[in-house]
Order: sequence, then C-alpha cells, then structure tokens
Amino acid sequence: MTDWNNLLNSVNQKVIGIINSTKDSFTGDGVFENKERLGFLIKTAEEKGIKILDVGGVSTKPGFKEVSYEQELKRLNFFISNYFGKFKLKIILVHRHPNSSDIQEKMNYKDVVKEVRDHLEEKIENLISHGVDKNRISIDPGLGFGKSMEDSQKLFKNLDYFSFGFPLVVGYSKKKFAQNLEMTDEELYDHCINSGVSLVRLHIAS
Repeated sequence: MTDWNNLLNSVNQKVIGIINSTKDSFTGDGVFENKERLGFLIKTAEEKGIKILDVGGVSTKPGFKEVSYEQELKRLNFFISNYFGKFKLKIILVHRHPNSSDIQEKMNYKDVVKEVRDHLEEKIENLISHGVDKNRISIDPGLGFGKSMEDSQKLFKNLDYFSFGFPLVVGYSKKKFAQNLEMTDEELYDHCINSGVSLVRLHIAS
C-alpha cells in the first residue's frame, strides 16, 4: 500500500479537492444521486490539476444533522462506484476536543495551539498502538471545528507548530475565521505552504 510520502511525491499541487455528497453542506453542492453534478466536479478537478479528493459523506456545518453509518456509507459508495474500481486508503486525523459531544461543540482552551497538538499526538499514539501503520497517518488541526474564531485564527497563524513528522492537512476554504483574516486566497495558501503544510483542502467549485 502506498504511504502518504509516496503519494505526496507523486503530485505537483499541494491541494485536496473537496466534494460533498450531502446537500446540507456549507456549499450546498451535494452530489449524492446526481451524476451530472459529480461529473462536473470531477472534470473541474482534473482541469485544475487536482489529483487528491476528499469526499464527505456527512455535513459538519454548525447545526448539522447526524446520519446513520449506513446512510453515510451509501453516499460514499455512490461516488466510489461511479469513479473508482480501487482506491488507496489514507487516514486524515482531524482534531476534535476529547470532551466534546460533537465536532461543532465550542470548547474552551487555555493554550489552544499546545492543547490541539497534545490531543493529536495522543490520538496518533493510540492509532499506532492498535496496529495502524504510521506512514498512513496525516493530521489536521480541525480549524473551525469546535473552536472560536479567535482560536482558529491562532492555530492558523501557528501552523508550523504542527509540523512534527506527519503530513499536515489544513482546511480553511469557506470558513469565517479565514475570511476575517484580511488575507487574499493566494496569501492564505502561501502561508500554509510556508508553514510546512502538506495539503490544503479547497472547494473545487465555488
């Protein structure tokens, strides 16, 4: 199985294209049972040179409604059955406060940068102890998930603190904290790359 490093070395763009299967996502671009929309997003990704896709089976926007595992799997299978016979599984460990009831519950942090890194390192150790190959693991500080706008901005400004041996994935696309940083799209992207980010999650189509 190809590890993250081999995958990252095989692509030119450090971008993950976001495709949502659910219509109650931030962008409302759900593709479930909509082959035409799915085909358009795949073509757009190819035209932009995007080789890695992040396919979501459930919304994570504030107030999202939970769905059953079966329904989430059904949505993902629609995507896979239409475009992939085989796919290489990679793990992106997205931060969520260990005491939160769901990914959007706002939590209080004393030192958000240190605490998020500590939480991620603990989860990494847990995965490895359960037999997961560390070369399959990447990390995401979960900007905007269960964090205040100020905390998300602080994390974004200190992304280099999360370059500690695992590929770093960051998503700021369409999020309010990023819009309030008064930085252009190019400046946001360049800051990520200059901070050691391996892949940036971006929406394929606006």
